[in-house]
Amino acid sequence: MEAIDNRTNQPVNKRTAFLRFMRYVSVFAVTLWLIVFLNTSLSTNEWHRLTWLALTVFFFFITLPILGFWIYSFIRAVITRTKTDNLLLLFHIADLILLSVSIYLGNRTYLDCNADIMAEHYEMEGDWMRNIAKYDRLMLPDSTRLVIEFGEDGYIPQADYLDERFLRILKNHLDDVGCIGIEIDNYQTVDYTKFRFRRDGMGMYSFRLYDTPLTHEQQDSLNANECLVVYNDSTVFEFGGGVIGVQYFVGKQEYLEKKKQGEYETNR
Repeated sequence: MEAIDNRTNQPVNKRTAFLRFMRYVSVFAVTLWLIVFLNTSLSTNEWHRLTWLALTVFFFFITLPILGFWIYSFIRAVITRTKTDNLLLLFHIADLILLSVSIYLGNRTYLDCNADIMAEHYEMEGDWMRNIAKYDRLMLPDSTRLVIEFGEDGYIPQADYLDERFLRILKNHLDDVGCIGIEIDNYQTVDYTKFRFRRDGMGMYSFRLYDTPLTHEQQDSLNANECLVVYNDSTVFEFGGGVIGVQYFVGKQEYLEKKKQGEYETNR
């Protein structure tokens, strides 16, 4: 009879040991995943978070079972409350906190931006930005186009003429005026230099600094574009939407109406 009981208990013991092992594995895996997710939420590059989520969905045949065991472990830890359960419950609570913080950080705007902020920034830095545009255009070879953005991931050199000295000078110039990137067209097919100002998720707020004053017709044409806001006869604010998210300059009409009202009161 004792041998039978042993044989009867053996599968149960194996099952219990397996479930306990999978609880440890699932808690470790989920905690590690959430730490990486938190790191991507802190990043100013939205692609980091989207890539991590895409990989999670792509490997669903691994992530779903782990999530299932994590949920089982959490319920078991709340109900049974043994020493092992109490220890695992601490990790479960920590995981929930990590998830909450990651979601909060991921949904926040890293640096708020709108037309009013851009107008204030341009009033302080606009003259220096134009000097930088002229200097860097002269430094570039003819018939070249420079599009570069500095960030936490550094940059990708586009051509051999972008030596380290030039890049250091360029980054210092952009830091001085609070911008993260620049676009210069030495083909002369574009009559403005674009300063990349701030990212909002995958979108980008930029300054267009035109080489020559815009006519009233040109200003009206640019203002007809829902992504552009004409600030003056040689400066335009631009919002470039990303793959996802809004594809227009948020708050544009309110800003233009307020600006028009201010100009009307000034001229009275």
